[in-house]
Amino acid sequence: MSGSSSGGFIHGILIGGGVVFFVAGLVIVAGIPGGILGPAAGGAGNGTTPAGTTQTTGTPTETTPTATTTTTAQPTTTTETEETTETTTPTTTATTATTTRTSAPSKTVRYRVNVGGRRLQASDGGPDWLADGENNPTRFGNARISGSHTNQTDDPMTMTPAVPKGTPEAVFQSRRYDADVKDDHSDDREMQYRFPVQSGTYEVRLYFVESYFDDSGWNDYEKGGPRKFDVEVEGKRVLHKYDMYKELGHDRGTMKSFTVTVRDGVLNVKFLHDKEDPMLSGIEIVRVNEGNVNKDRGDSDGTDDRSLSRTAANQPLLAAVTDSGLEAA
Repeated sequence: MSGSSSGGFIHGILIGGGVVFFVAGLVIVAGIPGGILGPAAGGAGNGTTPAGTTQTTGTPTETTPTATTTTTAQPTTTTETEETTETTTPTTTATTATTTRTSAPSKTVRYRVNVGGRRLQASDGGPDWLADGENNPTRFGNARISGSHTNQTDDPMTMTPAVPKGTPEAVFQSRRYDADVKDDHSDDREMQYRFPVQSGTYEVRLYFVESYFDDSGWNDYEKGGPRKFDVEVEGKRVLHKYDMYKELGHDRGTMKSFTVTVRDGVLNVKFLHDKEDPMLSGIEIVRVNEGNVNKDRGDSDGTDDRSLSRTAANQPLLAAVTDSGLEAA
């Protein structure tokens, strides 16, 4: 009885283990994909495993946990910031510098006369100072018919700043004066100078010094003076009742300049009486060159030979200029 019970017990355990093993096998087989095992050849296809000694080795399957990330779609808000790009273009103000070169008009000395004296050599490369003595008056004056005379002095001279640099002192040591003898009508014509020139602009330089009147003695200014006279250049009054002594005193020379335009080919300078005799020590005629008009050449003898003939259809020929004076044009 006990043996039967033991046998039965063991038989039960075996049967139970088989069932468990069988159930476990089914579970394992059930976990394998069908595509691997598939139905057995000749099987019934009803899910029943045919009887036989087929040993199935169950290979443990590692199931790797798959991390499932659940992304909750949040509404994306895109804020567009308006970016303003300011492009600054440097403003360049183009300044065109126009350089206007303004230069003083060039000047060319055409004539120089040492009025009342001998010929003097120039020290500046220009023409010499022509003689205008008592017995050899310049052909540009009217000494013979105006009754003018000359005189010289050895007195040292001072000069005002108006006198151009290089002017010989000797210019002021001679003089021509236009005497006017009472009741003698032969000297009634006023002293004058005429220079043949081309039409254009000229500077007339007159050199004055009161070398006769002084402040005492036989030639006292208060007793014999005053000396007053007028000067006309090209018919225009440029000096009126000019009194050299009042302006300069004794033996002090100066230069007065006047710019005129000549249109008839002759430049005229005339001295008019007022009180006592007009007096002059030197004269220069200077061509003022403007642009490229009439380029001058320096003549060593102080003459402008080109002006001695007709230079334009409407410009008359010059009248003859002789030592006996100026003939009427």
